[in-house]
Amino acid sequence: MTAMLTRRAALAAALATGTTRLHAQGADIVIGATVPITGAFAASGIQYLNSLHMAEEDINAAGGVGGRKLKIIFEDTQATNSFAVNAFVKLVKQSDPCFIFLSSLSSQDLAIEPEVAKEKIPVMYGGGAVAVHERKNPWMFRLRPADSLQGPAIAYAVTQYLKKSKPGILHTQDDYGLGAANAAEAALVAAGVPPVAKEAFAARDNDFSAQLLSLKNKGADVIVGFTYNRDGALILSQRKRLGIDIPYVGGSATIAPSTLTLIGADDLEGVLGVGDAVLGTAISPASADFVKRYASKFGFDPDPYGAAYYDGAMILADALRKVGPDRAKLRDHFAAVKGYNGISRSFTTDAENNMAHSLVLVRFKPGSKDYEAVATFPRQAG
Repeated sequence: MTAMLTRRAALAAALATGTTRLHAQGADIVIGATVPITGAFAASGIQYLNSLHMAEEDINAAGGVGGRKLKIIFEDTQATNSFAVNAFVKLVKQSDPCFIFLSSLSSQDLAIEPEVAKEKIPVMYGGGAVAVHERKNPWMFRLRPADSLQGPAIAYAVTQYLKKSKPGILHTQDDYGLGAANAAEAALVAAGVPPVAKEAFAARDNDFSAQLLSLKNKGADVIVGFTYNRDGALILSQRKRLGIDIPYVGGSATIAPSTLTLIGADDLEGVLGVGDAVLGTAISPASADFVKRYASKFGFDPDPYGAAYYDGAMILADALRKVGPDRAKLRDHFAAVKGYNGISRSFTTDAENNMAHSLVLVRFKPGSKDYEAVATFPRQAG
């Protein structure tokens, strides 16, 4: 009787802290997700918030994991590193998850990295900054292409596709923007077309006319931009309003639905984008089905950021079925992923825990927000 009462007391205490959801036989398998749900970066965060909800529903509709449901607990990172760290710590302390998805903001991923190392919990993240994988944290796995992959695509777009020779670089002043701009500059120098100028801005700025005019006045014949959604949309609309008719090559945010909803089709004249993938039939019937279901469910199209997190959840579910919710075993499973075909791409983990290794260059169809791929990277033979 005493032993039974002790077990009941322990169970009650565990329920109060939420820790039994993972460990109790037949209970939900709890994982966490830190997402910018509110604030300046919510436009991108909503994509993987929605995609993870879809993944959770799809996994559970297919029987869950060994008959147990997957339960994702979300915490809002808002727009600051401190909120991101607090969100991660709250998930660990209150929910005891076996795994956590981090945001696609490199600065937040870098801020959380020491906590990941301390807690020894496997995570997947979407931030592209090279600085993240340079930390060599064995518990962190990148779901999207590293920013270093953009360099060759940018150089190809400038020199081969547009045949320009005087690029100017415009970038947000943070880990993502600096890393991407430096990688692009190195690739452009290697291609024999060093940038004529570089201009930076803060992510919350609203007026970019000084930077745009500076690049034009310094002789740039093409602008290479690394932005987020809101600022990227403002830059494209202000470029049009200022009559700057030189071509623009943007990073992945340029082709995101959350960016395109903020501008008109005429703002996209002369614009190219370097993105993760073009979702839909070009990838697979499963990708096309995801796009259709997502648009029907949420009222707008998915982007490759969200699709990558959907794929990450499916890779996680596969791992849970094979090795269970043991953190170290999950880490080892992710490190050994090879040729996993998702709805956004094929995933293979390299020595730096990068799982995605390709990009596409896209162009917008005249007078439209629709775009099509014109090249893939690394360049394929033939």
